[in-house]
Amino acid sequence: MELTVDQALEQGVAAHKEGKLEEAERLYRAILQSQPLHPDANHNLGVLAVSVNKADAALPLFKTALKANPKIERFWLSYIDALIKEGQFGNAKRLLKQGKKQGLKGGKLTALESTLSSKTKNVNSASPSQQQVSKLLEYYQAGRYFDAEKLAISLTEKFPGHKFGWKALVAVLQQTGRISESLVAARRSVELDPQDAESHNNLGNTFKELGRLEYSIEAYIQALKINPDLAEIYSNMAAILTDVEFRKPMPDLPELICKILAKKTLVRPSDIAKAGISLLKFDPVIKGTIRKNSAGELVQSLQEIIVGLSNIPLLLKLMETSLIPDLELEFLFKDIRSAILLNSSSIKNNTEILRFQIALSSQCFANEYLYDQTDFEIGAFEELENLIVNKLTAGKQPTSAELACLSSYKALHEYAWIKLVTIPMELQELERRQIIEPEEEKQLRSKMPMLQEINDNVSRKVRKQYEKNPYPRWVNTVLPLGSKSIALITKEIKLRINNPDINKAINPQILIAGCGTGQNSIGTAARFKDCDVLAIDLSLSSLAYAKRKTEELGITNIEYMHADILDLGALNRQFDIIESIGVLHHMDDPITGWRVLTDCLKPGGLMKIGLYSELARQHIVKIREEIELSNIDSSDDAMKSLRNQILCSEGERQKLMTSFQDFYSLSMFRDLLFHVQEHRFTIPKIKDCLAQLGLIFCGFEADKIVQKFKSEYLSQNAVYDLDKWDAFEKENPKEFSGMYNFWCQKIV
Repeated sequence: MELTVDQALEQGVAAHKEGKLEEAERLYRAILQSQPLHPDANHNLGVLAVSVNKADAALPLFKTALKANPKIERFWLSYIDALIKEGQFGNAKRLLKQGKKQGLKGGKLTALESTLSSKTKNVNSASPSQQQVSKLLEYYQAGRYFDAEKLAISLTEKFPGHKFGWKALVAVLQQTGRISESLVAARRSVELDPQDAESHNNLGNTFKELGRLEYSIEAYIQALKINPDLAEIYSNMAAILTDVEFRKPMPDLPELICKILAKKTLVRPSDIAKAGISLLKFDPVIKGTIRKNSAGELVQSLQEIIVGLSNIPLLLKLMETSLIPDLELEFLFKDIRSAILLNSSSIKNNTEILRFQIALSSQCFANEYLYDQTDFEIGAFEELENLIVNKLTAGKQPTSAELACLSSYKALHEYAWIKLVTIPMELQELERRQIIEPEEEKQLRSKMPMLQEINDNVSRKVRKQYEKNPYPRWVNTVLPLGSKSIALITKEIKLRINNPDINKAINPQILIAGCGTGQNSIGTAARFKDCDVLAIDLSLSSLAYAKRKTEELGITNIEYMHADILDLGALNRQFDIIESIGVLHHMDDPITGWRVLTDCLKPGGLMKIGLYSELARQHIVKIREEIELSNIDSSDDAMKSLRNQILCSEGERQKLMTSFQDFYSLSMFRDLLFHVQEHRFTIPKIKDCLAQLGLIFCGFEADKIVQKFKSEYLSQNAVYDLDKWDAFEKENPKEFSGMYNFWCQKIV
């Protein structure tokens, strides 16, 4: 018989008193599964954590218990005691003061107050000497972490009230991989100077490494409140928001995400779209609008709905800069687009309506007009096209609303008559995205240097696909805050370097083999100090897009060239670093292409490779087989029809498809399911290829996957063992759903 909450609590308390801690924990957690805010279960679980010296884990539990029922004295006392144990003396003082205001008193409170006083009475304003500070920095910068740690500990003991020693200790402990140990020091430095943004940033970094994202976010937000101009904090915040989905509102975050996106080079907008969308789903306007659309009540209050949506900055910012990988919002956008077209005469145009239309048009242009249309829409759209042509013929100009509506169905640069249109100031962003930039790409394409004619049959087919659909289209990307040496970068991403001579490359020569639309080449050019980059691709359309974005960002150390990997021998050049992400698996014979790249790599040079996983793409393989059996072609209409079939399907692998960002743009959907050539790899196959080519595995570059791997394999060198990675992937077959991204080094 299933226990009630009261029965579970009673049994949990009894087990707790008898010292049966595992049983007590099981019962308390069972209560929290059904009632996450249950005060007694939270409090008792916190008490249990403190009893096994895990006061830091108890703090959120005590906080929840106290918030749920602030009238219970023991909740206050337990929380204050845990804060003292964690060295959070300032927070303990504040909570104690709040408790007194609530009427808290008695001997236990007095005892805690006395303990707190004795803990803080020795803290003074004495400071370490400049000589001590310089010596510690010298040790740290020279990599003498043992000496740096010893001196930092000495300074915290001699000058417990000065933040420098604590901050230095945080840095040393994190450098040596002892993240959990650094938490106390990070908290202490915040306690000593609550107005030091860097200390809050360090605390946020510590929580991030420990996987405690909510605490990390709170620390970063506090840091930005103190210093909103510190770029490093925005960058750290952007990194932690990558692929995060929020389960509760975070009131400070929407505005902060807008600021991050506005800075343009801190994050790929697609990387934080999931976080932004999950927060938007808590917005009452968006919740109400989705509900109305589901109930078929959109048209009745269309104007009011659009105005409401136009006043949500984060929504508009994401629509303008990123694909929106969310079906509820996709259905909403598609239905609003249709409603505007079919009811244009009844919409009273204003700035707010137009603002939303521009964002909607940007989204449709970015997803390459993925949304299907009804017969009514097709007819109404043709009428709108004719209306604009007739106006121009009569010497009149179309309205901003008409152009915005039109551009949400078809790109403006595709119309020959667009040169006759005087684009209004309010549509400058649409003009830039849909007219000026495509024209710039056309000019850049005509001037692109070529290595030699592309003759390989598969290469020509792949080129044809990407000429039509340069992949991926993007608005903003992430650039490092500063370039770094090869030695520092390999150290930061924890690569095992077999031959350290690569670190001596002062002016690294880098090849990006298959640069696509330029995100990888631009990021690499900005990442490695004093490097020169040659970026090649089969597609002139992709190269032109990449060249335009490179110039837009002011990057000057990249040369673009139209070339096939198979022909790179004609360059007669060797490189210090070669990167080829998501390319080899689209060649007729990947190992042949990989061998050409290896021949272009200097002895001891580094190579970064991205390859599809056989295990992670099994559901995609099955759907591709079904497509082939059904003779579905890759025309735009056929792909849209297939996509609708997937949306209507109850099949498990079809539902899984909608979780891929590639599902939300036409070119990415084609790349996902209709690519003219696709190979997939297993880790043992990669191991064999490396052996054949004389390459040594140096490590994966995928923070979250590596962290999960380390939690299962505690040996320090396990991350460089491909046999262990093979076992890990078999246990976690979806981990490499993107690609294997790894580094290797050429044997001298």
